Amino acid sequence: MTEKKLAAKRLLLFLVLAFGIAWIPALILNRVFGYHAWFETNRMPLFALPVLYAPALANVLTRKLTHEGWEHSLLRLRLKGNLKYYLTSLLLVSVLSLPSGALAVLISGGDWGTNGLTGTELASALLSTFATAPLLGFLTFGEEFGWRGYMNQKLECLLGTTGTVLAGGILWGLWHAVLTVQGHNFGTEYPGFPYVGIGAMCLLCIANGSILMWLTKKTNSIYPAAIYHAMFNNGGVLPGQLLSGKVQALTIPQQLLCQIPLYVAGLVCLLRMVHAKRQNATK
Repeated sequence: MTEKKLAAKRLLLFLVLAFGIAWIPALILNRVFGYHAWFETNRMPLFALPVLYAPALANVLTRKLTHEGWEHSLLRLRLKGNLKYYLTSLLLVSVLSLPSGALAVLISGGDWGTNGLTGTELASALLSTFATAPLLGFLTFGEEFGWRGYMNQKLECLLGTTGTVLAGGILWGLWHAVLTVQGHNFGTEYPGFPYVGIGAMCLLCIANGSILMWLTKKTNSIYPAAIYHAMFNNGGVLPGQLLSGKVQALTIPQQLLCQIPLYVAGLVCLLRMVHAKRQNATK
């Protein structure tokens, strides 16, 4: 079996497992308890964790079932020489949130401000975010060990770097669909529900996926990606939210416009990866 055929076989098995392990229990839980009760309130973590860890479990099971081994598991920290990338993973979400917050004000006609927080309260909120969000990387590890620690490697063998960013982002976005159709991220009261929300999630995953893939490639470790992912999910956008003060509710197209800084960062990361690959090919 050729390398590409083997990669395709392993990728297909991984995707079946990653989607199946997440979707089957999520569909049952949505039906039995309701999305809000089991997922949004965080009152049922034992039910939520297997869903969040589905990509990681799929990685482990695929390697076991196909006798692949752990040579490219990316599980080492690799701190030496990579501290700047760890720092980037910690700060980038917040940096990008500032121009995004400014766009939110301009688009919605809202007010600049800090939501009424004093200087001390503002500093406390920011320090709390930077201190706690990276620790929540144990939650995003479940996805990163699967998507960046396995899926991307197989996709790049088949589709190249650009194809991996695009296809990987779409697959990652579709994986969220079982929650998106319940109102995750975008709610349910918008035109084109739930398809517009699923499409918007895919766009966000393409942009974030490019950044996460770049961090992983630069460090040969999944932990910077897990930290960035945790910051994105758990308060890393706080500086931008504080900058924008009170804004009117944004439509999904408006929300996507506010994410232009994220798309630019994703494009820059993609171009850097493509350039690095071309340089390596000419050596």
